Amino acid sequence: MFIPTLERLATETQKAKWLPLATNFKILGTYAQTEMGHGTYLQGLETTATYDHVTEEFILNTPHKSSMKWWPGSLGKSSTHAVVQAVLIINGKKYGMHPFMLQLTSLDNHMPLPGIEVGDIGPKMTLDYNDNGFLLLKNVRIPRQHMLMKHAQVSSDGKYTSSGPNKAIYAPMVLVRVKMTKWVHDALRQAITTAIRYSAVRHQSKMSDSGPEPQVLDYQTQQYKLFPVLADTYALFFMSRNLRRQYNRMMDEIRNKGSYKMLAEIHSISCGLKGLSSKLGIDGASICRTACGGHGYLKVAGISEVLGLLHSVVTAEGEYTVVCLQTARYLMKQIAKVSVGEVVTGSSEYLNVDPQSYSCPLQTPADCLNLTFLCDIFRNRANCLIRSVASRLQIDIESGAPQHIAMNNNLQSLVRVAEAHCETIMVLDFTASVISLRTSPETIKVLTSLCQLHALHTIVKNAGDFMETESVGLEQMKWIREQELKLLEIIRPDAVALVDAFDLHDDSLGSLLGVYDGNVYERLYESTKYNPMNQNVVHPSYYKYLKPLMSGEMISKL
Repeated sequence: MFIPTLERLATETQKAKWLPLATNFKILGTYAQTEMGHGTYLQGLETTATYDHVTEEFILNTPHKSSMKWWPGSLGKSSTHAVVQAVLIINGKKYGMHPFMLQLTSLDNHMPLPGIEVGDIGPKMTLDYNDNGFLLLKNVRIPRQHMLMKHAQVSSDGKYTSSGPNKAIYAPMVLVRVKMTKWVHDALRQAITTAIRYSAVRHQSKMSDSGPEPQVLDYQTQQYKLFPVLADTYALFFMSRNLRRQYNRMMDEIRNKGSYKMLAEIHSISCGLKGLSSKLGIDGASICRTACGGHGYLKVAGISEVLGLLHSVVTAEGEYTVVCLQTARYLMKQIAKVSVGEVVTGSSEYLNVDPQSYSCPLQTPADCLNLTFLCDIFRNRANCLIRSVASRLQIDIESGAPQHIAMNNNLQSLVRVAEAHCETIMVLDFTASVISLRTSPETIKVLTSLCQLHALHTIVKNAGDFMETESVGLEQMKWIREQELKLLEIIRPDAVALVDAFDLHDDSLGSLLGVYDGNVYERLYESTKYNPMNQNVVHPSYYKYLKPLMSGEMISKL
């Protein structure tokens, strides 16, 4: 986030000074926002930047233990500079969070500068190669010009002015959340590639006494585990690509027109889609791990590393529930506009439709594969859920409950509507992408089957929602389940080709179970030769512990 923050929040003069140094690796930077005591709740950040108009400097402090920066990547031992988010204070008045450019270490010997304590926060579940750090500041002075002043300025005499929306500071965080949806896709494609390739190699049991042991991938149960994950992986690809395009359009409008009208929408959907994608990633990778049986538990299977990465994404840049609630609050504002006659646009434009006019479009089992019908079903489900929660909130408030109490009483439902909204976006993006593809009819056919499976499986997982909102009926749900299982047979012949299409080299995949040539058992055995435990035929522990125990020489002292 270091360079994108400079690009978006620094003045032209500041960019001319720092960007060449950063892009040419003359300085190494990080983005220091999250504190030990506060993460997503930015108004609670405690790091301060107090302006001294006598010296024309800002004095940076982390006044409490909870104030120290905690988690920024590459902060502890690598970075020489940081963009530090701190509460601006002028003459005792607080002006909210603002970004400040801070040099952390000497460019000669990398020693921390006076007043700065910096270090690594310690081992994590995975990703220990990433230097996540902490930062303590005690009366660290920086020049006035080191506040990034594209959207807010402090003059030499301490006068504060703002020349842009106060939410402009969120643009770099939005970018990271947008990127995270692709990171989840990249991680999940590793897990599903491993699981499907291994399932095509592994033979297990017999379907009949006279037949051979079939490939595990031929069992319907294995297909039902893995093919929805495969469909989700492709859905994540198309969704993340479309989300990045929307983000780029927003940034073009900001740069070329000074317009921030897209920021609230992109902030909202990037929050929810980051949350939903991380959930799909963790659930999908866990399924892939167990679908590989006992061998999937081995480190050399490569899936444990993927799971560790995905577990970091679910909390990084906003914990799952928190980011879903960001999306839900935006949806409550959108439905409030609709209730007074306004027409809303963007991802929530389906709120303009009165659910009373809806009737389930599925009249035959074959209709369950009609992507246009499926999109309508998802829109109606989200529309009804959003309106229902908005109505309950209004009733609670009108009955005398303070707004914060009303919100707290409906938080779980608000998370639910955010999930429904984002699942709708994913189905719509997948459908639109498949329809617009320019490729062979065969490729379009198999991707259409994946899109259908993604939509139907999502409906089955959330059957209660779809039936509660009368988006589908009991008979239609029965058809959906039947068509879902039929799609498994349709996808089976192309399953391995669909993961091969990710074009992951064995070195990038990092899995002995998912190697391209299928020589899994040979490679598993070969890997044991590099195990430190096997470097001696008889391990030294035998002489130290086992032999004395077996010979009676080891006697308990108890």
